[in-house]
Amino acid sequence: MAGDWSTMPLDLLGTISMKLETCEDFIYFSLVCRWWNRVASSIKNSWRATPTPWLLLAENNKNNPNCFRKIFNLKNKKCYELTLPETFETRCFGSAYGWVVMIDRRLNVKLFNPISKAHIPFPSLENNIPNLGGYDPEFHKREDYITWCMRCLVEKIVVLKASQSCSHEFVIVAFCAARCIAVARPRDQSWTLILADEGDYEMVDVVVMDDRVFVLYQDGRLVYWNAEEFFNLEFVKQIDYSPRQPHIFGEDLGYTFNKEYLVQSGSELIMVIRYKEEVVDDTGIDFDYDIVYETYRFEVFKLNPTNKLWEKIQELPGLTLLVGCNSSMLVSSGKFLQENSIYFTDDESGFWCIPKEFGGHDMGVFDIKNSEISRFYEGDDTRSIFCPPTLFSPQL
Repeated sequence: MAGDWSTMPLDLLGTISMKLETCEDFIYFSLVCRWWNRVASSIKNSWRATPTPWLLLAENNKNNPNCFRKIFNLKNKKCYELTLPETFETRCFGSAYGWVVMIDRRLNVKLFNPISKAHIPFPSLENNIPNLGGYDPEFHKREDYITWCMRCLVEKIVVLKASQSCSHEFVIVAFCAARCIAVARPRDQSWTLILADEGDYEMVDVVVMDDRVFVLYQDGRLVYWNAEEFFNLEFVKQIDYSPRQPHIFGEDLGYTFNKEYLVQSGSELIMVIRYKEEVVDDTGIDFDYDIVYETYRFEVFKLNPTNKLWEKIQELPGLTLLVGCNSSMLVSSGKFLQENSIYFTDDESGFWCIPKEFGGHDMGVFDIKNSEISRFYEGDDTRSIFCPPTLFSPQL
């Protein structure tokens, strides 16, 4: 075809760009020329990428004056270098909506889109979350206290898409070390705390399904709130939905390294249990300080809608789970992800200071059917004391 592609009609270019299947294709389209960038800018809010996840790798502070940070594309197995100074010295949690939640060294929180550089501020964690008090004032000024807050004050943050009846699009839920969850919306001045029920178990994950917000407890119990009330912070007492099932967890329930995750699959709920173990050196007594811990297996359960009990499953045909330092996600495997598998990143933040080169090593892909673990990223830029790699679905 002869002619100047840069002068193609806007409506034709818009039609072409809406058929692009991936985020990187859309980015390349927008970089062709100013004319094409104008088209991309005008339709990007209505265009959605095929949700093949990306991996935001650990920051590199050595000889990196431009603050480049690598992002690994799980689809084409390529790394991109983006200038992301905003993400340096922050703790990051990925999500399914293009956003990464960031906590900086002053405990400020915001949603940040690594592609578009858009950001949404949320309330600071300082003076809002229990366990910040009770320490000697001089200790608060120390560097290791700040790092401890970033690593251990919040164990996980999940991004939830609010219902259409709400005036805001996103709510974030922080799972805190103080046996509570903290909920915040854009423009809120503070976090709203919800304490765990009396007992030994913490709340560990959250999803929205239909008109309910479900929260998973560490013992496998499910509770819920009405979604509209939850997003408007009009909390009533949580409603029990599914009981604890001791035979699933057994004696491992309180084991430090085990983690539980909750994901939505259409109109069904899935629970994932991740089992980790200590790794010792050749003496068999002391830690192997290169690793310290590692994941060795997963179990996957689906909630029976009739009796509200968890039932173990071995097959997720055409689907892939993503767990770790991110909102737990279930995506279509397509042609690029390993089917019936779990991609996982290191989320054992309380122990990231122990290995010689910090955390980030406990990362891979678990084949549910064969119970085998392999690597999906071979690079060595994964280690960090407060922000190892996290998975997110890119969007403009």
